[in-house]
Amino acid sequence: MKRDEKKHSETNRFVLYEDNYGKKKIDVELPLTSTVDIEELANDLGLPTCVDKSYLPMRRAIVALWACQNAHKLHEMFPDKITKRISKRPISALLFGGGAVKIYCSCANVIKGPCCRHLKDVDFIVAKKQGIEFYKLLLRLGDLFGSEYIHFETGGDRSFGFQRHGTRYRIRTIDEVDENGIPKVGVMDIFCDEIDLRHKVKVKEEFKNPKETFYTIGMENMILSKCQFIMDLPASDLPRLEKAGQAFRVLKYNHLPNRLVIGMEEKDTSDVCAILLDHPIGHGREEIDPTKMARVLRKDKKFAVTCRLNLQNVYDHPEILKGFGLTKAQVSTVEDRVGILLKAIPVVNAQWDKPWWNTQVETPKIFD
Repeated sequence: MKRDEKKHSETNRFVLYEDNYGKKKIDVELPLTSTVDIEELANDLGLPTCVDKSYLPMRRAIVALWACQNAHKLHEMFPDKITKRISKRPISALLFGGGAVKIYCSCANVIKGPCCRHLKDVDFIVAKKQGIEFYKLLLRLGDLFGSEYIHFETGGDRSFGFQRHGTRYRIRTIDEVDENGIPKVGVMDIFCDEIDLRHKVKVKEEFKNPKETFYTIGMENMILSKCQFIMDLPASDLPRLEKAGQAFRVLKYNHLPNRLVIGMEEKDTSDVCAILLDHPIGHGREEIDPTKMARVLRKDKKFAVTCRLNLQNVYDHPEILKGFGLTKAQVSTVEDRVGILLKAIPVVNAQWDKPWWNTQVETPKIFD
């Protein structure tokens, strides 16, 4: 592994975290360091060359993925830093969310190109049986590869994981560095076995051969994970939605009394469009397979309703697609492919008069 450590002449310490009682403090020396060649790691993983590595979260994800694939031999590669083997085999951690979209979609990486958006963080899912190994590995990345990749836990993070009995973890890491070189710490959730939000997206087959899907949950699951989002608001909030430029998110469902049903955020709509723009419908590795999506949704009618409402909303708002920088021809391509998916996934004639989704999850703010 080629070393490409950042040079710097002046250093100082910066506190990333300190608890209220001063018993725990996490600090780093500035400027941050990296002791790896990200391009070399990405090539070793077999990632597409289009991936924009200017984002710290993406570089962090690549380092984590490479470390996972070598988890069983890191103690041999770094004997001065790791004395015991972390895992008996590679750890099958997978990306989802915006980071996964950037791996699969060239259009999501071209600056000022269609569907390219700023990447604030990355999302991981891992098999529950390897969850604690993955968590412990993340805690070692800063020591192994440089302070850019530091991960740490707080007392609250430990309690979070303990209460969920290995189904989900929470860890702190650096999401970005400002123009003055000051790190910004963010929280990263680690899901295990399934993405359990408004609806459940179960990931099982992709764990078996992560390289086949470029260490992501796969395009079909990516679309499902975006289209699982749904919430409701009082009907009286419509003027506020319009003022905030969010009225396009109102889904065509008229059976919740005095409520508006709200779909995907703009960033999620953009990600879905990126996938549909760059990949045709079909059954190959680089194609979106509607039968996979249909198979999932036939088993979960509530999820099927939500997914269909969100996809229909994309189809019904070509003006939003144009706002992502798509040409007329590109808008037509996305619309055609959404249409194919809508024909493939099951139709559920639901008239539920109360939320059919999980309401016990954090809801993103629309209004300040």
